[in-house]
Amino acid sequence: MTTPKGLKWKFETANWIDSSPAVAQGMVFFGGDDACLYALDAATGKELWRFRTGHWVQSSPAVASGVVYFGSLDGNVYALDAKTGGEKWRFDTRDWVISAVAVGADGTVYVGSYNHSLYAFRPDGAVLWKFKTDKFVFSSPAIRADGVLL
Repeated sequence: MTTPKGLKWKFETANWIDSSPAVAQGMVFFGGDDACLYALDAATGKELWRFRTGHWVQSSPAVASGVVYFGSLDGNVYALDAKTGGEKWRFDTRDWVISAVAVGADGTVYVGSYNHSLYAFRPDGAVLWKFKTDKFVFSSPAIRADGVLL
């Protein structure tokens, strides 16, 4: 296989990478089908830490105020310290979390679950609200500039 022109580094995981990366604080965060969320140095590609969940991590992470938020097919929404990978909190939705996480300007964390719900959390993990839908929520929430959740 040829190396793409301009490639600075590469990193191999034990399985597929399904999440889109988040880049913040000089780090790259992404999840994989090996049930891990990874943090790499953005300049070198060196692994800084990895956090193991109970199932695949297909949810694309979001980083805000030094915390990385993501979901897993183990049903949990996680909040980790971005620098160390230490767990700050988790919330069990009791079903897959494939949706990417969105974080509002006020720090509210939004994510959908296969349990037919959209959640809003405070940065400390407290549930602000849960909105029940008729269908699975695997698409990702988006926040307009005026704060409206889509």
